[in-house]
Parts: sequence; structure tokens; C-alpha cells
Amino acid sequence: MPFTIEEKISESSFTSVYRAFDAVLQRRILLKVLHKHHATDNDLYQRFVREAQACAALRSEHIVQVYELIEYEGSPAIVLEFVDGTSLKNQIAEGTTCSLQYARKVALHTLRGLVIAHDRGIIHRDIKPGNILVMTDGTMKVTDFGLAYLASVPTITAQGMVLGTPAYMSPEQIRHEEIDQRTDLFSLGATLVEVLTGSRLFEGISYAECAKKILSFKVDMLDHLVEKSSAEFVEFLKLLLAPKKQNRYATSREALYALDKDESSKFISASRTAPRRKRRTVLLSGAAVLFGALSIFLFTIDHSSNSRTSGSTQPAVLSDTTATHITANGEVQRKLSISSPIQPEPLQQPRVFKQPEISTTTTKLLSMDSGAVLLTSTPWAKVYVDNVFIGETPISNSLTLSAGKHSVMFMHPSFEPILQTITVLPNRELHVAGNFIENAGFLNCIATPWAEVYVDEQYRDTTPLEKPIVLSPGNHHVRFKNASFADVLREVTINSKDTTSLCIFFEKQR
Repeated sequence: MPFTIEEKISESSFTSVYRAFDAVLQRRILLKVLHKHHATDNDLYQRFVREAQACAALRSEHIVQVYELIEYEGSPAIVLEFVDGTSLKNQIAEGTTCSLQYARKVALHTLRGLVIAHDRGIIHRDIKPGNILVMTDGTMKVTDFGLAYLASVPTITAQGMVLGTPAYMSPEQIRHEEIDQRTDLFSLGATLVEVLTGSRLFEGISYAECAKKILSFKVDMLDHLVEKSSAEFVEFLKLLLAPKKQNRYATSREALYALDKDESSKFISASRTAPRRKRRTVLLSGAAVLFGALSIFLFTIDHSSNSRTSGSTQPAVLSDTTATHITANGEVQRKLSISSPIQPEPLQQPRVFKQPEISTTTTKLLSMDSGAVLLTSTPWAKVYVDNVFIGETPISNSLTLSAGKHSVMFMHPSFEPILQTITVLPNRELHVAGNFIENAGFLNCIATPWAEVYVDEQYRDTTPLEKPIVLSPGNHHVRFKNASFADVLREVTINSKDTTSLCIFFEKQR
């Protein structure tokens, strides 16, 4: 290999990134290497290769370039452009970004990169300050498409995946709903607020805390930013950060146009710059085209049905691990080469989690390289195995998992997630339990005359309470609501296996 490793830049649970020097071309590069223990996982291998293929097809001065895909010490490695400069995250920490002019520049450069990616069906899924690099000449580049979703390849989906950095996730990511380019727009909006203020919009010490803030966010919370920027830019932010994605800009191209029509027109061709408010002019012609397309579609179905063989349907796939004012609220080839244009890959049979019925003879039926895992929780929980959503407890059937180590996460909206690392033994059954109550605390509330009790903006009960509210240890926001009075807010610290009491009296009439 013609590369000399100079320094390890970063490391994640899947990859390591090194700064290296290319002796042949006399240039510095970055090397992103899949960990060896993951390289034998065919699903992860496929995803890593597809990531390289997808990103190598992107050409923009605002996207970090992928040069090639190689093997490094037995693992696949992506060779990336080395950006001489720093990250937006570092600049924010230094306090050098807090201006409208700089925020607009970040938005403009990032959107230019996203338009190129989105036009090819690639969603970044993790836009944040750390993934926006700033060159010494001021040019900004989007990097790390490690969570990128190639929408045009049907064998890769993201349903149920816990991917992305919590503080910049969109509400639909938190709720594990369908992802599209509007997710990147929401994350960009959170990034721009941080550029302006120097602070994270959805700061939290845990995934659960960030998620609560994101799901309770209202766009009118941005109104105070007018003093730091302008009314027009705050309106732009609101259309990026709308909680309901149908209220955001429909595409990154539309957002770019809205940001600066004059500058954007230099980047976007005139035939593709029509913003949402101008679309009505093409509805009639669009309807005619739709009618014609529908006729052809129906004819094609009728014609092709005669030659279609029966009983060979493609199964549903599981996730591959590889401007309106808003007032409020195949087989993988081991020859690693991506120099030629990407061709669509044939559909492959996806790997799914099997959930066989468990009986006293189950362990006899398991192969020697797999075991059974029974998942339970107190109370109910959403369960993720190796970051793949399995379902909600109670889950009556066991999972068949390959022998070895796996991660299991139990999630309940009222508690901190429970994360466990388990070891599955061949031909054995393992019981894994998540107990949220074991270390929980309790909150007793008394209100005069009465109140609805909201904890961290989620309704929990109405006083008088029949029993204390069960909460995870830590700090919580408690809101007492009565339609006849102004809300009463309290901050409370819950201790493990202890009961905390709050007593309030409503005084101010609405």
C-alpha cells in the first residue's frame, strides 16, 4: 500500500479514521477503515462498500471527495480527501461564528453539498457541526456520509434504526419513521442555531433528554433569535426546523433557493429552481402528464402479467446495517473498486431477525453457530438488538442470534435507556431482562385545587394521584396545568428508590 499512516484522527464502534500520506501522488489523505471484527459481517461489509460507491459518485466542492476503496490489513478502507483546516464544531467552541453573515455562509455551503447528494437519493442523516469542515480558504465541506441512506437501492432501508447524533436528530428519526431529505434540513437548522448562539438547541446529557426536547420543540421558541440575526433568517430557520416535516422546505434545493435567490441561481439551473409558491402554475400540465403516465402504467401491468411467474414475490426488507409562515407549534465481490460508474445492484435476499416459536426442544433445533435470546422488561419497552428495532415487550418469541457478543437496548419514554452487552452461546437460550423500576424514584404531587401533571412535557396523571409517578433518577421538569390558572413550573431531582413530594397552590387566574 502506497500510504504511510501518520495519525489516528478518530474512532467509532464501526470504523477508525487515520491521516495518511500518499507517496505516489504526493498528497495527504484520510483513511476510513472498517474494524476487522466487522469485516466478516457480510451485511456491514455490503453497507460499507455501498457507502463508498454512493459517495464516490458525488462531485461538489462542498462535499469531501471519496477517491477509492482499498483493503487495509484485511479490512475494507475508504480513501478520502484530506481537508486542510478545521471543523465547524471547533469554530463554534472558539466563539468565532456568532453572526448572521457566518450562519448564512454555513447554510449556503452546506445546502449546496446536500443538493448534490439529495439529487442522487443520498440522505446524510447526521448533519452536525462536527461533520462540516472549514478549509483554510473558508470553503465548507460536508463529510462523513457513514450513516448515508441510498434511497434508490431497495435492499437498504432504515426503518427502526437508531442512527444519528441525538442533539441534531429530527423528530421522525426519534420516532423511527420514514426518512427523507427533510431530515437533513432539520439537522441543518439545529446546526445553524448553534452557529448563531454558540449553544446546542437540543442539549442533553442523554439520548432520552435530547429526544424529549426535540419532540416538545415549537418553532416560536426561535423568535428570540431575531436580535442575533434577522426576521427573515429566523423565518428560514423555522421552515428548516418545523416539527412536522410536511411544514418544512420540501427539498434542499428549495431551501437553497429561499436562502438567497441571487446566489443560488448561480448554482441551480433555471429549470429546477421553482420554489413551492410557484408550483401552482404547472399543475394543469402536470395533471396531463400524470394521466398519460397512469395509462402507460396500467397497460404495462396488463401486458407483463402474462409473462410473470407465480409465487415468486420479493419479501419486505429490514434495515441494512451496512414558503408558508409557521406560527407555532447477488453477492458482494471482494475486489474493491469504485472507479467505474455505479450500476444498480440486483435485489438480494435480506437478512432478517428470525423469531421462532420456543418450546422445550428449541435448543436442540439451533445450529451450532447460533443461540436463542428471550427478551423481557418491566414495564414495557421498545427493544433494539445491535441497533435494529425488534419490537415492543412483551415479545412472546425468542430471537435466533449468531453466537458472540450483541448489544441490547430497552427504551421507555419515562426512563433512561437500558443498554446491555450480551454474549450468545451456541445452542443455548439466554434470558435478557430490562428492569426500569429497579433503580427508579417516585414523585408524589399535591395540587390545590387540582392539576394535570406533566413531567418533561409529557402528561402523566391528574391530581389527586392514586399512586406516585415512577421516574428515572435525575433532574426533571414538572408542569402543573389547570385551565383556570397560569401554569406552575417546578424543577425536581429524583433519587433512586426514594420518594420526592411537590405541593403547589394555584394563585394567579388566567
